[in-house]
Amino acid sequence: MQFLTGFHAIEEALKRGRVQGYLRVAGSGPRIKRILELAEKTGVRVERAAPGDLDAAAPDNRGIVLALEGDSRPANDVDLDEFLETLTKPEALVLLLDHVTDPHNYGAILRSADVFGVDLVVIPERRSARDTDTVARASAGAVAWVPVAVVPNLVRALTALQENGFWGYAADMEGAEIGSAQLPERTAVVLGSEGYGVARLLKETCDGSLSIPQRGSIESLNVSVAAGILMWEYRRRYTG
Repeated sequence: MQFLTGFHAIEEALKRGRVQGYLRVAGSGPRIKRILELAEKTGVRVERAAPGDLDAAAPDNRGIVLALEGDSRPANDVDLDEFLETLTKPEALVLLLDHVTDPHNYGAILRSADVFGVDLVVIPERRSARDTDTVARASAGAVAWVPVAVVPNLVRALTALQENGFWGYAADMEGAEIGSAQLPERTAVVLGSEGYGVARLLKETCDGSLSIPQRGSIESLNVSVAAGILMWEYRRRYTG
């Protein structure tokens, strides 16, 4: 059993639908009232709980939690093969996240992915963030909306994308500067964590690499910030 405790995260999950779970409520107030109204509209079960019981189950709660049943796959889980089979538009942006295990970074990337209309985020079954509540909070609920594909192997996933017209680029400090680099209509950007970067074989599978110009003294950008800049540059060129 996993719990969502943030108001934004719970609201967006209810708006999105496909909720496998129920609400546990121990508090009151306008935000909780709005969540309960959403639950009634979407048919999500509501249970009253004693404050102490809710605190024991989810210490970060604000008087209400969404208890999730079933496995821990993303709320907007997508099959990569089905995504590629149904993709008809010429422009598409996909992110592949390698070694992004910090849930705050992952959540922030999902938030930006929603803002910039990313078509798909691909994460590996291992070496990826798994703290559902922290991810949901950091994404301000965007985790309910951004399509996410969980795959056993990122290299094979990138190869499948390339076979369907995507060009893959690793985010790397030695890469071509993003402002002058070519970004095809179908672009897949591979991002690694600050500590590990993009794995060697995955980087070698890419068609090239991209960098963000830096003028300061710090060695590198936080991965979620770098992801936001790369998404913005793609969307600046392709507004569809």
